[in-house]
Amino acid sequence: MNHDLTSVKIAALVATGFEQDHLLDAQEFLHRAGATITTVSVGTDKLREAGKAGKPLANIAVDDADETGFDALLLPGGKASADNLSRNPAAIEFVRSFMAASKPIGAITDGVKVLVAADGVAGLRVAADPVLRGAIENVGGVWTEKPVAYDRYLVTAAHIQAIECFCDAFAQNCRELKSGSGSSLRTD
Repeated sequence: MNHDLTSVKIAALVATGFEQDHLLDAQEFLHRAGATITTVSVGTDKLREAGKAGKPLANIAVDDADETGFDALLLPGGKASADNLSRNPAAIEFVRSFMAASKPIGAITDGVKVLVAADGVAGLRVAADPVLRGAIENVGGVWTEKPVAYDRYLVTAAHIQAIECFCDAFAQNCRELKSGSGSSLRTD
């Protein structure tokens, strides 16, 4: 599907241990659609693009980031990254600010853990690894075995093999936000 995300600004929230493939695959797809992605990180980590000769990613610290400067949030996977973000108060508040504004949020694999920590899945259908099922259900979310779930402002992917479908659904959610067509009503 062709998505026009020109002028859409997406924050990709990461910490040490994020899955570079998750970020880079999503970033490439979203850039082709016209979106601008800024990496927001915990601490002062120097993040590097895999396969790009160590070229630094656009990066700002989560303490300096403001949700109002972005249209959507991307949470790439990576167990260590999700654990680090889930324990960081500034990262949790950053995520909650997107939820409060009903802005599109996309979480890939372990990125769902951050949403659980931020109390962001209650009443929403969430695609995630079966290992996360109990955590999702304990905070009122609805776990699904589907590879990708799209519920209101939230798009989630259970595994990296679903990255193309995830990117398409996340881009659609961002496009609907841009056009004002009511993505908050969509459920998969």
